[in-house]
This record gives sequence, structure tokens and C-alpha cells, in this order.
Amino acid sequence: MRGKRFKTANFVPDRRNLFPRKRPTYRILDWTFYPTLCEIYSWMDFIIKERPNIVTGFDIGRSYEGRLIRGLKLSFKSGKKAIFIESNIHAREWISSAACTYLIMELLFSINPDVRELAESLDWWIVPVLNVDGFVYSHENERLWRKSRKPVNSDCVGVDLNRNFNYKWEIKRCADPSSNMYSGPCAESEPEIEQLTNFISNHIPKGSIKIYVALHSPLQAVHLPWSHTKVPPEDYQELLYVANAFAEALYSRYGTKYHCGSSANLLSHLFSGGSRDWAYGEKHIPIAYTIELPGKGRPSPYELPEDSILRTSAEFLDGFIGMVRAVKKLGYI
Repeated sequence: MRGKRFKTANFVPDRRNLFPRKRPTYRILDWTFYPTLCEIYSWMDFIIKERPNIVTGFDIGRSYEGRLIRGLKLSFKSGKKAIFIESNIHAREWISSAACTYLIMELLFSINPDVRELAESLDWWIVPVLNVDGFVYSHENERLWRKSRKPVNSDCVGVDLNRNFNYKWEIKRCADPSSNMYSGPCAESEPEIEQLTNFISNHIPKGSIKIYVALHSPLQAVHLPWSHTKVPPEDYQELLYVANAFAEALYSRYGTKYHCGSSANLLSHLFSGGSRDWAYGEKHIPIAYTIELPGKGRPSPYELPEDSILRTSAEFLDGFIGMVRAVKKLGYI
């Protein structure tokens, strides 16, 4: 019944029935299809109403085309350290926002004691779709669109938002406006990035974020700092220990193997201006990763089949359980 339209429904706290009332044109969010931005936002509204004592909605501002960039804060107990997750900074990586909504659902409704421990260990700040303009464009016009939608010149549109953060930013690395990896005319030139960094700096208590996750696809890996140099950071072994804990916990469900290492060593190229390196190097968040979910779609690895969403999301949740336990052992939370 994938993508079925509905008229009315009553809430049942089950993973296949977390959908908004009074939204007759939206599909049930059941993690068997890739939702649109409107469907994600409608579901978020519903979650806020159903768990008002735990869930708070927030927005970091508006995109170039005027869309709100929305997120959810989950807080079960006051005084906790925080994790910040940003997803779908690259428009075509739909599995990232799908996995984010699944994570939210499990954190709120799972009765598994391991998930309950995970949920209550931190305050969770989650932005399911950061590149809202590009995400909508990828649904409505061009499935494999990657960048934002702000015009660069008469011929080119969009900036790679994950090259636009103000940390080691260099135009020489990605200077071609026609490239999918164009970094913009200057650091934080794009409203989405300027507002995200301002929100983290000015609206979340200083020093409270201990884990930062940038969620991507399709490389099936945990990328550590740095992207601009192959020289590892001083606490690389701590970062690798936590990354391996994520990968090992995830592996236990379906045998999916994630590679762990610095971006500069795992990728075939160096780049600068990424969100993870900004979080780690500029904001001094001690545990900062880019988590690349699987691809293996056809004809493009970004088109992960819909029947892989639940599997990928469930093992992603397992990985977080291992990650947070490892971070606790290090004493950060």
C-alpha cells in the first residue's frame, strides 16, 4: 500500500502509523517511500502535538527561496549534553532525511531499553532537511540535483552547501560555478549555512553539544576530521574508537560494513568548508562525524531503493546506540 492517500486516521504509536491527522493529500510516513518536504514537515507538526513535553519545534531561518529550515529538539530530562544532527545538505541524498525521521520516531516511541537509554542520554537537535530548496527541486524537477538553488550567474545555479562553512574555506578548491562541488564566492555566502552556524552559536548553550553528525550517502562510511589535510587531529584515536563502536554496533544486525577514517584518507580528493570540520575545528565539538549511509541504487548510488529504507534506518539506529555508549566511556556525556 506504499504511497496510499488517506482521509482520516487515529494515532497509534506504531512505526507504520505515525502520520498527521487532517492532511488528506499527504501519504502515511511509514518508511517504505521517500517523503516530500511537505510530508516531513506535516509529520513533524504531528510529532510536536503528540509529545509536547518532550518535543519542541525550532527553525534556523529561511532558505534562499523563502522556505523555513525546520528542526526538532527532543529532551527527556533537563541538564543533558547535546547532539546535533544535520541531514540532506545535499539534495539528492534522500535516505538521510528518511533515516532521520526514523531515528526521531524510535527515540520517542521505542520500548527497547537500549533505545530508551540512547534517547534519554542526550538532548537531540535534529534538522532532517537542511537544503530545503534543493530537496524540493530534486523531488519536482531533477532527481540527482545536489546543490542549493541560489543563482550564481546567468548560467549556473547553486552552491555545494557542504563546501561553504567558514573553516579552512578556500575558493581555489572548488571555484567553478558549474561544478557540483562549487564552494560559493566566499565562506557562509549562502543563507542556509549562515543561519545554521548562527543558530548553533547563538541559540544552543555554549559547550553543550558534544556530538555533531552530518548525515550523507552513499559511501557507507564514518568520516572523521579532516577533509583539507591528511594529517590527523590530535585526538584521532578517540574519534576512531567512537566511529568503530558505531560501525560494530551497526554490523551486528545485517552484517553491513562501514569504513572508518578521515575524509582526506577515505576520499579521492581534499576539500574544505565542510560542516563536520567546522563543528570540530571552529566550535570545538569533541565528537564530530560525517556518516555516509549506503547507496547501491540503480542507475545512481543516490537512488537507494525504497525497500532498503527500513533496513538502512534500523541499523543506523543500532550504530547510534554503540556510538553514544562509547562517548559515555570517554566521559564526554
